Amino acid sequence: MLEVFTYRKLLEYELRFEYEQKKFVIMQGFEYPECSWETKPSGDYEDKGHGKVRDITYTPDFIGYDAKGKIKWVIECKGFANDRFPNTWKLFKQTLIREGTVVPLYLPKNQKQVLESIEKILAL
Repeated sequence: MLEVFTYRKLLEYELRFEYEQKKFVIMQGFEYPECSWETKPSGDYEDKGHGKVRDITYTPDFIGYDAKGKIKWVIECKGFANDRFPNTWKLFKQTLIREGTVVPLYLPKNQKQVLESIEKILAL
């Protein structure tokens, strides 16, 4: 529901944005050359090595753009974050730095913080 609230408010304030459209690779995939014995969800123990490990990607909720189509800001609504999210968020920040796309980031957890984020965006 926080994403719906944010979506509506961004439209209300006529901010230019996309919703969950841009995917960032926050860790490149790679080949692991040796065995890697791991337990599957079924409980079976198998070798998952000797193969490709896929990219880790992250898709933020809202990305705002300027008139030239350049990223201007990012909002990620996180009412309830899982235990992996803090590491994903750090890797996302590192990815933005590496790509030269250092922009204001907003991580609101409630409607009040969404409104505060929009106020800050309007002041940019």
